[in-house]
Amino acid sequence: MANVIRLVLTVVFGLVWLWVYEFTDFSVLVILGSILTLCVCCCRHGEDHKEWSWDRYFACIRRCWVALWILIIALFLIGVLWPVINGGPVPAGAALVVLVVGAVGAVWVTRLICCLYD
Repeated sequence: MANVIRLVLTVVFGLVWLWVYEFTDFSVLVILGSILTLCVCCCRHGEDHKEWSWDRYFACIRRCWVALWILIIALFLIGVLWPVINGGPVPAGAALVVLVVGAVGAVWVTRLICCLYD
């Protein structure tokens, strides 16, 4: 049963991740955020559990929330600064909304998937 839950939730969160990736023009930022999420907060903490539980899942999500929010802020700043560094304007309006969805979505959806296997 645990593997079925993991499979279903991985598909659901994977589709959300894909939506975030397709929604934003900052696809590199989404990929970078996903990779860095794993680096900032490694999935494996402790012994390998045979049975999956919601308690361990939510504990995993809460384990490094401060580091994840710092990463989100960093990704947002990268997304704001990158166009300026390349000689473009500072993103405004809808571009900022897309940037927030990309930064938050990439990090949290990846974390939600990662914790399925913790």
